[in-house]
Amino acid sequence: MSENILNDILSRTPDKPLYHYTTQSGLLGIIGSRKMWVTHTQYLNDRREFLHAVDLVRDELGNRLKTSSASVTRHQLLQMEEMLQSSPQSINVCVCSFSEEPDLLSQWRAYGGPAGFAIGFPGEFVKEATEKRNWFLAPCIYDLTKQREIARALVEQVLQNPKEEPEQFGGMTTFRELRFGWNLIALLNSYAPILKDESFEEEREWRVISRPLLCDCECFKFREGKSLLVPYSEFPLCYSDLGFHLSQITVGPTRDGDRSRSSIRSFLMHEKVLMRNGSEVPVEISKVPYRDW
Repeated sequence: MSENILNDILSRTPDKPLYHYTTQSGLLGIIGSRKMWVTHTQYLNDRREFLHAVDLVRDELGNRLKTSSASVTRHQLLQMEEMLQSSPQSINVCVCSFSEEPDLLSQWRAYGGPAGFAIGFPGEFVKEATEKRNWFLAPCIYDLTKQREIARALVEQVLQNPKEEPEQFGGMTTFRELRFGWNLIALLNSYAPILKDESFEEEREWRVISRPLLCDCECFKFREGKSLLVPYSEFPLCYSDLGFHLSQITVGPTRDGDRSRSSIRSFLMHEKVLMRNGSEVPVEISKVPYRDW
């Protein structure tokens, strides 16, 4: 039952385009390289969103400890609780975000700046690109009841399917006597990015989530941040059997929308970017009455 709940979330395919909000620099980089950056969960703008998931799982462990009398089960739960307290973010999992909304004020404020864009990708295309990387694409869950159900499923999954052999996560070895704690941390790092506070529900967000990455693997990289180095990886959007396609670009609030739209159309033509059906990518101008200039 718990496995079904968890697998269902990570197996969904969006039935509409997904939009990535970014700056001029981000637009140039994504379309020019056919790649996106996925950022380590510990270095996202809002660190509280990960702790929200930790709190949910901690509550679930506490509830089970209150009602469980079996010594073996209590030992396993206490092991998970201890690991949750000491090393909740010790695994390298990276994410990038999309929204179902093509023109959202909160996203322009957060990511657009005075010259932002929402790059729209066909939902099934993002799903295919994610599967090529052997990563996950999942919608964010905002409903607290559903979040608690996922927290219960995570704990139940660890109790039902403990790994017997040591495994490598983020450069650390999980030994047999710690496996329940480490298995919980590994699962939590994969699902925590999609458990968000209900106040963010209007974003209707989807996230690409990497598998755990070792610090010394070639695909785990570092870039300059505002005040520290930011760990990240790359999410390829083009393969020999999967061409790069867009569904739309929205020009964010700007003082010169018409010329911005014209330059984007020229840029897409220069980069040979089309829709999946071979037609020109629509470029729309934001209708949000917001000024940041």
